[in-house]
Amino acid sequence: MHAKSLVSLVVFCFFFVGFSVAQKGEVADLFGSDEVMQIKFSTSFKELKKAKDKKERAPTLMYFSEEPEAWDSLDVELRARGNFRRDKCFFPPLKVRIMKKNRKGGIFENHKNLKLVLPCNDYQGKDDLLIKEYLAYKIYEALNPYHFKTRLVDLEITDLSGRQPKSFFVKGIFIEDDKNVAERFEGKLAKDVQINPFRLHDTTSVRHDFFQFMIANTDWSTVAQHNSTLMMIDRKYIPLPYDFDMAGLVDAPYSVVSEKLSISTVRQRLYRGVCFDSGIFEMVREDYLEKEPEVWEIFNKNTKFLNPKEVNNSRKFLEGFFDILKDENKFKNQILGACRSFN
Repeated sequence: MHAKSLVSLVVFCFFFVGFSVAQKGEVADLFGSDEVMQIKFSTSFKELKKAKDKKERAPTLMYFSEEPEAWDSLDVELRARGNFRRDKCFFPPLKVRIMKKNRKGGIFENHKNLKLVLPCNDYQGKDDLLIKEYLAYKIYEALNPYHFKTRLVDLEITDLSGRQPKSFFVKGIFIEDDKNVAERFEGKLAKDVQINPFRLHDTTSVRHDFFQFMIANTDWSTVAQHNSTLMMIDRKYIPLPYDFDMAGLVDAPYSVVSEKLSISTVRQRLYRGVCFDSGIFEMVREDYLEKEPEVWEIFNKNTKFLNPKEVNNSRKFLEGFFDILKDENKFKNQILGACRSFN
């Protein structure tokens, strides 16, 4: 071998090995994988729901595993969050807080706070509802660049409320904290403010509104920040939606619609978005139709845990949305002509 070739080979090998070591040395992130994570912890749901002050947190040891029987643990603090589910459900949604010293060097390193969505109650089909809500998050991730990262988890929760501890096996969803989203996009959170709806970023807002119509969710308000966080970028507000359990796609047994609306069940679609320029509606419509194959890829990937009946019902429900987009009259009547002008 020529000396020049040998040197080139050595340089290549050095670069390759160095690159591999660097890659192996990188700390994986919680949301860097779509694999279902295993979690287990003990807590008292009775005490969690009783605590009203956000500063009241219950410490516990959370065990987690990304590989079978390869368990690790860290100290965390829990508090109940939400409104409806906190009051009406046995399992309230949780806020998980991890002190910096406890998360350093692991997959939770960049996550001081996390939301943990749980089923409402321990009844048959509880995991189906949770998976359909997770599916909504994953679909939105493909349709709007501004979104919360999520990860599906299998949980073993031991409730310490009664005389005897009782364990439950449920699915849950880890959701990244609002501040993490803002940091990703170099934006700024705008909390506890009501805004003029026309200060929303128009295209992003219409993408959001189409999605809420797709999953038949009316339990939201970007203006009042109900089940939606606002992030400001370049003086425009970006909606970040969450909590889709009241959506028709999920079809939870406890779901209801407001008496003020013209629909009677959550399975009925009602467009609740703002009337921006019709050209933006047409552009978003075309974009959604172009991304329909990607939506179905996400659907097929994330419904493998659902029972076949739920898979078929969910597919037909989403097909109904795309049928509206493809039909000129339905699109004009149910979306373009149904938007809110706020005049």
